[in-house]
Amino acid sequence: MATLQLENLYQDDVVQIDLDKGNAMLQFTFLQQPTLDQFRNRYQLAFDRAGLKGVKLWLTDAQKIKVMQPENQTWLKQNMAPLFASNQLQKFAIVMAPECFVMTNPHKVYEKPAEGKDAPVTGKIKVHFAKDAALDWLLND
Repeated sequence: MATLQLENLYQDDVVQIDLDKGNAMLQFTFLQQPTLDQFRNRYQLAFDRAGLKGVKLWLTDAQKIKVMQPENQTWLKQNMAPLFASNQLQKFAIVMAPECFVMTNPHKVYEKPAEGKDAPVTGKIKVHFAKDAALDWLLND
């Protein structure tokens, strides 16, 4: 596993947001199952931090999420697209629990590019089941 120098940017009962300056990577970790509003509010907070800190790589550890709401899947896709379109973000990896993954539509949300100018580039978003694999993909691919 890669050695990261993490600086804590934010933490509450729901999420922890850390920055690895050397790799320009934000690590966004869910500590418990969020409500719909908590999911969106914490991601928005992370988007703001990412913009201020010049983040190029993003790792979301969502293993604590056991149910991924369809409306949150769509919301996340819509809000990540501008980060890719502006070339602010180069890669996004998400680590999911297998039981949550089976409830998502990864082809629609994470892998298939959206239509139009805000579409993320194919191959820039990837779902993983292990954090080590996600970090390897982000940092070495």
